[in-house]
Amino acid sequence: MKGIFTFLLTIYLLFSFSYTQAATIEIISTEEAERLEKEVSREEFFNYYWDYFTKNIPDTYKYINLNFKWVSKDSELYSSLQKLVYLDLIENNDIYIYKNKPINAYVFYKLTEKFFNTSFVDQIWKNELTLRNAKQKDFNFVNTVLENNKYSIDVYWSNSSVIQKKLIFSDVYKTLTTTHFDQDNLDETEMMNSAIQGLAEGTKDKYTVYFPPTENKDFNESLTWEYEWIWAYVDMDTPGEITIVSPIIWSPAEKAWLKWWDVVTHVDGRKIEEGNSLQEAVSWIKWPAWTTVELTIRRNSEVFNVIVTRWNIVIKDIEYEVINSSTFYIQLKFFWPNTFNDFKAALEELQKNKNITKIIFDLRNNPGWYLDQVTNMLSFFVPEWEPTAIVKYRSGNIAYKSEWFDLIDFSKYKLVVLQNSWSASASEIMIWTLKDYFPNATLVWENTFWKGSVQTMREYNDWSSLKYTIAKWFTWWTETWIDNVWIAPDIEVLLDWYITDRNNDPQFKKALEIR
Repeated sequence: MKGIFTFLLTIYLLFSFSYTQAATIEIISTEEAERLEKEVSREEFFNYYWDYFTKNIPDTYKYINLNFKWVSKDSELYSSLQKLVYLDLIENNDIYIYKNKPINAYVFYKLTEKFFNTSFVDQIWKNELTLRNAKQKDFNFVNTVLENNKYSIDVYWSNSSVIQKKLIFSDVYKTLTTTHFDQDNLDETEMMNSAIQGLAEGTKDKYTVYFPPTENKDFNESLTWEYEWIWAYVDMDTPGEITIVSPIIWSPAEKAWLKWWDVVTHVDGRKIEEGNSLQEAVSWIKWPAWTTVELTIRRNSEVFNVIVTRWNIVIKDIEYEVINSSTFYIQLKFFWPNTFNDFKAALEELQKNKNITKIIFDLRNNPGWYLDQVTNMLSFFVPEWEPTAIVKYRSGNIAYKSEWFDLIDFSKYKLVVLQNSWSASASEIMIWTLKDYFPNATLVWENTFWKGSVQTMREYNDWSSLKYTIAKWFTWWTETWIDNVWIAPDIEVLLDWYITDRNNDPQFKKALEIR
């Protein structure tokens, strides 16, 4: 319509907001209409926003060396980009800015959303945005949204303690590495490792741990059981401290009387330091088979040395046998990738023995591991499509349901479960679910570990890794979260720590006596 009238009345319809603001109509001149249609360059975009971030930012942003190309250090654009990089609003990439080129409208709004944590794109036509460049009228729209929301950047910064702490964190790092008296002697890698470990510790979740870089690329080797070793589950909840999660039954570790939650502080006199990874410290204990290793153990306030003989064996997930004419015994040591298949083989062996009336499931010292293995195994017990466990993620809940493998009618057997304080996580899912569906099952020995969370590993390019909690699991019947709500036994039997022979095992003897 341009050029037809001497004076053009342009209807400028502001976009309606998500909270249903009435549309307004402005009458503007031809010159103003042309200005609003003028495309925005990339330099104009960054310079437009930098003024919002002039307050509450330490001057240390000026120390940032930008990687962007074709940007003069003396320009206003360079300063604008420094501030946005300092606030982690844009990445300091090694790319060409092409400051005089227009900025795509969709990119314009997505960056604006990131800057102000306010939604824009959902309120306008996304397809139209991707096909055009940003214009001056887009600035007007953004201003209108911010004004109507009574948006104040100063209020935003002052009310956001997290953002303030991020600024302080960045400033402390910059200050120490640029102005500390001993800055030339500072180990920035060590500083960052300590800072990252502090972030993990700040979650107050003992299962969320950052492990500094390891010497071995295959971090998961410490979780396999096919090498020369003392045969104990170990972890490193605290950097520099190897914790015995539990010794495997009849293993060298158990025969040496290593106990749950013993802390290994030295290996053959060599102190485990905070800088030593789990993988590295484990490598000192491994190899070669049939040789001995001396471990310094801290148990509560007591410190002593233990000599353990390494074995070269392959630990099976499951052991099973016919104990007598009426009793079948299944020991589940952990839920590893092949445990389901081994369990199925045990049940097929059980099928061959027609006189069996009692099954003993031994879950003592079983720390859990793979959730899918235990839920699949429970399909032998739980009717089809009945739930076995509920796992709650941030994004929603997953109800694991039985696929119903109709192999054994467990209602015809007396079920006895051996459990202890080392029976954790997936083991507790199995115990609780069995008790839900078979109320007459008898639980023997002591309270379980009470671990009701699920962890995953995130590995980084420097071979460091983060173990963190992604979900929590709940019992299906009452939706009980197992943390701090252990599974109590029906029959409690005192433990004699010095017994390693099953023939003298009081818990096993009690299980045999139950009718």
